[in-house]
Amino acid sequence: MVYGMKALNDLACGKAGEYLVCADLILRGYVAFPSEQGLPFDVICDTGCRLLKVQVKTTRKPIPVPQRVKRTDKYCFNVRRCGKGGRRSYQDGDVDLFALVALDSKAIGYLPAVDVAQTMFFLPEGKEPIKGKYAAKSSIRNLSSYDFDIACMRIEQAYAQPRLFEDKPSAGAVQGELLPDNGEIIS
Repeated sequence: MVYGMKALNDLACGKAGEYLVCADLILRGYVAFPSEQGLPFDVICDTGCRLLKVQVKTTRKPIPVPQRVKRTDKYCFNVRRCGKGGRRSYQDGDVDLFALVALDSKAIGYLPAVDVAQTMFFLPEGKEPIKGKYAAKSSIRNLSSYDFDIACMRIEQAYAQPRLFEDKPSAGAVQGELLPDNGEIIS
């Protein structure tokens, strides 16, 4: 039997990432455990203030990405897609936090769901962006620079922001004009 990352199928690769995230969070002092199958998130984390729904995205190793000057190796994550073959997208509220895992280096980056893009690239640990004309404009960083505690603060900020549309209006909130059954506008 062959052991190693080359022998990992996609399911085993994903499970390894989930357990690595659970271990990382537990070692940081949080309660974390894998969720049940069929949910839009992989891990539940109790921060002491709230339960976070964590979706884990795992990659085996960096891939070569063409650049203006030369190819560079980067970790690539298709963050916003879910389901077999990435046919579906996550909906608002499905996930609070994405944990992006690079198995070859065991690096983990934590990003709030409100801050992720469809596809995201990250530098391998210890690598610097290519120097050149466009280097100053690049925002690509290492996974480990995306810390869990900072992501949690960003999530709290997002929850504290007033929302334009709520399921239930708060007491005393003005929702605008109401339209009764007879079609007259009531202010």
